[in-house]
Amino acid sequence: QALCVKPCNQLSFAHMAPFLSTPLVKGHNEAYLPIIKSSMHALQVTSGPMIMATLFSLQMLKKKLTNKHASTFYSDVWKFISKAEARDKVGRIVQYACRMLQGILAHLPADSAWQLYKPLVAECQTTLAWARRTHRWGKEMPHIPTLGKAISNCDVLQAAQSMVLITFLVQDHVYWLLKVGILKFTNYTPIQWHRRNLRFITLSHVLNFSLCVREIMQAKKKLQYAEAKGNEDAVKKAKSTIYDNKRMMVRYVLTFIQMLHVSQVKKMDDWYIGIMGMISSYIDASKQWTPTISAPPQLTPSGAMPPEQARAA
Repeated sequence: QALCVKPCNQLSFAHMAPFLSTPLVKGHNEAYLPIIKSSMHALQVTSGPMIMATLFSLQMLKKKLTNKHASTFYSDVWKFISKAEARDKVGRIVQYACRMLQGILAHLPADSAWQLYKPLVAECQTTLAWARRTHRWGKEMPHIPTLGKAISNCDVLQAAQSMVLITFLVQDHVYWLLKVGILKFTNYTPIQWHRRNLRFITLSHVLNFSLCVREIMQAKKKLQYAEAKGNEDAVKKAKSTIYDNKRMMVRYVLTFIQMLHVSQVKKMDDWYIGIMGMISSYIDASKQWTPTISAPPQLTPSGAMPPEQARAA
């Protein structure tokens, strides 16, 4: 029986060989165990497993130091990046960081060694822009009920903002279709269509700024009323509304300037436009960050924390 093991195994692999187009385990450059040709090749092949091993080691170190695998901060980060809107805004931060770098490189001498990175930075920026644009399909949906409600309430400002924004998003999808070749326009190249469409989002930022001003004026009236009544919760809510809208006003000013440049209505410099884009994207991303709020420690009748909570603290 022992003598039959080797011939039987050879027969089994012989039958599998016609089924596989390339070796699965070893002997091929795309197999699990390729034939190593150089030290750099070995580094490339082992980079993934080494990073995995490093992450595993860090996790076990955390378990040893804290006596638990769970992490509130880790959970908050995962909750954040699980949101499509959060990933989009983080991608926008990197996208505009690339624009900033391109602007800086444009001011360096043509023979500078840093110019070697210019094509890489441009490719990263373009790839992120198209990834974000692909994931914008359907983003107009929540704004359609808002438009209907605004029209029913005769809210001209909100209706105008919703109409302009929906138009921009729909035309952005058309740009995507033009770029991949599904649509072809005789009067517009894809980039011309895109630049024309950016004028709509520029107007949307102006209308959004106006909505923030209106919201602040309404919140200030509520604040005065709440202060007169001594309602601390209402005061806190009104102040929070005013603060949030002031932040968004800064955001809309920055994005308005960015769109003027990107649409080439007014050409400026990429380096500071990139910084503005990073700041405005951070404001958007921060709205998606919802950290877990720990419950206050419960004290024993003697006023001390329970042993379990004391160890966790």
